[in-house]
Amino acid sequence: MVRVEFRVLGTLEAVVDGSPVPITSPRQRIVLANLLMAANHVVTVERLIGAVWDDSPPTSARGQIQICISALRRALGSPEIIDTSPLGYSIRVDRQQLDYLMFDDALARGRSAAAKGRLDEALTHLDRAIDIWSGPALGGVPGRAAEVVSHRLEERRIMALEDRAEIRLGLGGHRELVEELVELTTDHPLRERLWGFRMLALYRSGRQAEALATYRTARTNLVGELGIEPSQYLRKLERAILSQDSSISGEVDDRRTETATSVHRPQELPADLPDFVGHAALIGTLTATLTSEDTKQVPIAVITGAPGCGKTSLALHVAHLLRAKFVNGSLYACLYGSTTQPRSTEAVLSDLLHGLGVAPAAIPVAPGQRINLLRSQLATRRLLIVLDDVGNEDQIADLLPGVPGPAVLITSRRRLAGIPGARAVDVDMMSADESLTLLGQICGEQRVAAAPEAAAALTEMCGGLPLAVRIAGVRLAAHPHWAVGTLLDRLRDERSRLDELSHGDVAVRSLLADVYESLTVPAQTLFWLLSALELHEFSAWTAAALLDCDSRRATALLDELVDVRLLEAHLSALTKQPRYRFHELVRVFASEHRLTQDDRETCIAAVTRSLGALLAFAEEAHHRIYGGRFAVLHGSAPRWAGARAEFDRFLGDPTAWFDEERITLEVAIRQAAELGLDELCWELATVSVAMYERRGLFAEWRTTHNIALEATSRAGNRRGKAAVLASLGSLGVAQHAEDDCENLLHAMSLFDAVGDQAGVALTLRNLAHLDRIQGRPDMAVLRYGQALEKFRAVDDLGAQAHVLSGLARSHLDLGAPERAEILAKESLALGEQLGNRRLQAQALYRLGEVFADSKQSLAAKAVFQSALDLARAQDDRIGQSYALIGLGGAVLEQNGFTDAEIHFSEAVEICRMTQERNVHAHALFGLGRVYRGRGEFDTAEHFFVQAANAFAMQENNPWHSRSIDELGALRRAAGRLTTQSNKNEPAGEVETQPRWPASRHRSSFPAAERGT
Repeated sequence: MVRVEFRVLGTLEAVVDGSPVPITSPRQRIVLANLLMAANHVVTVERLIGAVWDDSPPTSARGQIQICISALRRALGSPEIIDTSPLGYSIRVDRQQLDYLMFDDALARGRSAAAKGRLDEALTHLDRAIDIWSGPALGGVPGRAAEVVSHRLEERRIMALEDRAEIRLGLGGHRELVEELVELTTDHPLRERLWGFRMLALYRSGRQAEALATYRTARTNLVGELGIEPSQYLRKLERAILSQDSSISGEVDDRRTETATSVHRPQELPADLPDFVGHAALIGTLTATLTSEDTKQVPIAVITGAPGCGKTSLALHVAHLLRAKFVNGSLYACLYGSTTQPRSTEAVLSDLLHGLGVAPAAIPVAPGQRINLLRSQLATRRLLIVLDDVGNEDQIADLLPGVPGPAVLITSRRRLAGIPGARAVDVDMMSADESLTLLGQICGEQRVAAAPEAAAALTEMCGGLPLAVRIAGVRLAAHPHWAVGTLLDRLRDERSRLDELSHGDVAVRSLLADVYESLTVPAQTLFWLLSALELHEFSAWTAAALLDCDSRRATALLDELVDVRLLEAHLSALTKQPRYRFHELVRVFASEHRLTQDDRETCIAAVTRSLGALLAFAEEAHHRIYGGRFAVLHGSAPRWAGARAEFDRFLGDPTAWFDEERITLEVAIRQAAELGLDELCWELATVSVAMYERRGLFAEWRTTHNIALEATSRAGNRRGKAAVLASLGSLGVAQHAEDDCENLLHAMSLFDAVGDQAGVALTLRNLAHLDRIQGRPDMAVLRYGQALEKFRAVDDLGAQAHVLSGLARSHLDLGAPERAEILAKESLALGEQLGNRRLQAQALYRLGEVFADSKQSLAAKAVFQSALDLARAQDDRIGQSYALIGLGGAVLEQNGFTDAEIHFSEAVEICRMTQERNVHAHALFGLGRVYRGRGEFDTAEHFFVQAANAFAMQENNPWHSRSIDELGALRRAAGRLTTQSNKNEPAGEVETQPRWPASRHRSSFPAAERGT
């Protein structure tokens, strides 16, 4: 049987029975090389075709591969050496037949011997491995695939040369090694390990100056070719040579017998901070985790948090507290995972082994062997290992102990959820008290005590970020002639705030810059674009609009920012969607980057898209709540085109969405005004009215509309101004404010001037509301009728339902309950047609009033209860309060005093939360009736007095008069002619001069009618 051997570590060659066999065909050489590099494994025909012809195979390629295989079998004189399978071909060889397998085996034996400290044996194996090579791998084999494999094999040869050089250094062969290392660094000028060995060999040969010159040459090469500084390994070696550090002297000649099991008790922890403050609960959690007696797993704790939050300080503080618990010492390694140049796992492995007392020459070169040695070293020791600034799980997976004994404390900006069994704790910002304590410990407690307000404001500027507070304290300590207020004044200017928060090499800006540079370019762009929005927090659709992409892409980029803690994230309790926000100092840093961008128009366009997205979402939420786009005026502000595709994802609960974005809407309205986006400004303001009304947020209603009014006035936007004035007029109706009611007339004239009939109709409707409240039902019917005609002309069914409800109330005031019932039922039918539960609730309330007026208490009770159920289903507090006073009155007619008291009392509580004054007065009046019916005259008098005063404050003459009448009747029934309920307690002064004229007005109207 013939003996066939193959050589790929040089010119490709086949040797049969000791004689080379010529394989001259380039295609056959490519096929043979591919089979050999996957020896004893099937190589598919497709892979062979790709290797031979790259990207352009002929149609006959498969047949030509078969021809090559046949030719190779003949040339090798052994047809069975190449197997055929359904997928392709494989070449069968043992490890002594193929030189690169022999190389692998010799290299593995050498590294294994080195790991065990048998350096002479290791050197023998490595010499044998390197001698196998005869030249560049796969010489004479053409093609891209062969070139790639050749480079890979060459890398392994160089690593073997590096391993051999390290072992020869360990054996004291530094003088003989210098010449070889000069040649190697010349051939491979970017291999830092080789440069390090050359420096060591020169230094140990008594050539310190040449060793330092070698470092400078290496640095010049790295900076010139790659634009990077030498690694920490080379920099530390240079410092050791400069200081003639004895640890690198190489004078100990017994290295060849020194094993990796030397006993050593490391104490590598950096110093604890003497002024450490806070985190008592976290310290307790970390201590309990790291000292756990669980014998089944290694205790691992992960400290996560934002840049500058004090993760490392907390870790070192805890580590020092636990020193007595870990009798075999402590290891510390910083992995620089948050920087653009994180340390490799292999380098950290070496550091940890050095720390455990393993001789440098005894540290295996093979990564797998290093890992095994580290775990063996750790297995028998009670050690605490601190791994600082870890970038991700992969960076430390091989550094973790395999069996219980040691404990591991990790810090990272990322949460590292992939580490099994790890206990993660988040370091939050410091509280105000903790910040002041830290500031006082650094700059002096007396200085802080002398200016408490300035000190509090200063720490607030730092946002509770420990690094910022520490820098502020150090700056004050360095300038004893400064008052605390001096630094505070310097921090007030946002443009220079980060300049002030620096001292020496420590700066908030540089810390954040390291993180920023580690981001992808799209994430960097999103980061500074977000700072252009003045929002306190935002959602994924906000980011999507800024970048004009879909929300899933935006979410991925937001997650990238959250992972490195440039953004904070939490899950909204309302919408169950993630919400994001900046730390204040991070926002300042982002703004700095934004201001360095040249294209301001791009930034403005992004902000406009985001505000337009907010408008589109608000309109859609309004539509989903109310079943249509009625009773809302629309302008020409641009809506983000991508919003529609995101509605279903973010508007599952449109009411919750409005509640979540309440502050966002106000901030956006203000920013739109500042940017001169008057159309966006007024549309955002008016679309928010339904939310303000439903929640009783009258102050926010007024604030946002005053901003929009100024913006539209400044821009000469008559239609926008009219819309805002109409909405303010509606607010005036709600709050009985005559100035705001005059806005309705002004709005009417503006709408008429620009020919906006929908705007005219809305204003007429609100004027009709005002007429009805002020006791002019005839005028109300006239204006409601005019508004109804215009709404029918534009087919606005929702607005028609509102008007019909108002008409029903006015006809009831005019003493026409039959007509009122018909109108209320028409309103209800429209609400049902639209599927709008809010309109249905309002119509039911109106119908309940009709039944109550007609003394149909059972029917009234039923429809009021239905109205209440609908209002509760929508979390409509104002609607609930109206339905409750209606229901309370209905059950009171049946002498249901207890139920009536419950309903009126609940209405009072809702009104206290929503500041709904009108319903509150009616609820107080209802409670007076309840206690009068029970014969509890003192309590009844108390509530009637409160109701009378409340109606007087609203200038609601009809109900004020009725309250006075009830109070007089009560006192006569009780036999009292004074306002005192007893000798010791005054009932209260009653205001008896309301300013509005008397009318037949019976009750107020639901708040939901008051929107534009």
